[in-house]
Formats: sequence, C-alpha cells, structure tokens
Amino acid sequence: MDRKKGIIFTILLIFSALFIAFVAIMQHNFMNPDFAASEKQSMANTALNSSATINEAKNDKSSKSPSDDNEKIQTEDEEESEEITYSTRTVTADLLNARSGPGTDYDIVGIVTIDQEVEVEDDGSEWVKITTPDFTGYVNEKYLSEED
Repeated sequence: MDRKKGIIFTILLIFSALFIAFVAIMQHNFMNPDFAASEKQSMANTALNSSATINEAKNDKSSKSPSDDNEKIQTEDEEESEEITYSTRTVTADLLNARSGPGTDYDIVGIVTIDQEVEVEDDGSEWVKITTPDFTGYVNEKYLSEED
C-alpha cells in the first residue's frame, strides 16, 4: 500500500512540475508578444522560402519571351508614376506592428503605440511606409489618423 502511495505521489509531482513549466512558458509568450510572433514568423518564412525556391526553379525552366520583359518594364513604369504623398499622422491602434514590407507576410521591424506621430509616405495603396526615429516600416493605413 505504501508503494502505491509513493508511485501516485511521484506521478502527481511530475504532472505538477509539467503544469508549472507550461504556465511559465505561456506567461513568457504572453508578456513578450514579439518573441511569439517572431517564432511564428520564422516558421512561416521557412515555408515561404521553400515554396519560393520551387517557384523560382519552375520559372527558370520556362522560357521568357520579349513581350514578358516589355510588360514587366511597363508595370514598373506605372508603379513609379504613382503619386506619393508625405504627411504626419497619428497611430489609432493600441499597439501596431510595423513590418519590413507591405503585408502581414513580412517580418516585424518595430511597434508603434496609440497617439504616436509618424511620418507617412502614401502611394495610394492599403499599406503605407512609416518612419519613426527608431525604424522605418510598413503599416496598414486603416490604423492611422486621416491626413492632416
């Protein structure tokens, strides 16, 4: 009987230790959202990089026609001709991730907070380029105040 009590006590002790470790890890991730986001982002980037490599290999095998190059040049010219406006705007979200490119698939380069003023380069798209004293990145325009 004492042996059964000892085994049960040991099992409960192990489960308790595992539960405490689980809670500590979850609390760390909750208190450090950048850590959890960067962990998820690195896994997503790995998947994207592998699929991009496959797509590049497929594209290299296909032949390019001169009309494809002309279309690409024309598209680049159209992008350059878009009007870019510069302004100072205020962040309207409590915490807003700024990313290295225009989309959620890009790495987080910094975080801006509510009522923080940022310099904005707006080319008319949904994502705008912001500049702060600490970093430059892209955010969704809907989280910024209207142009002043």
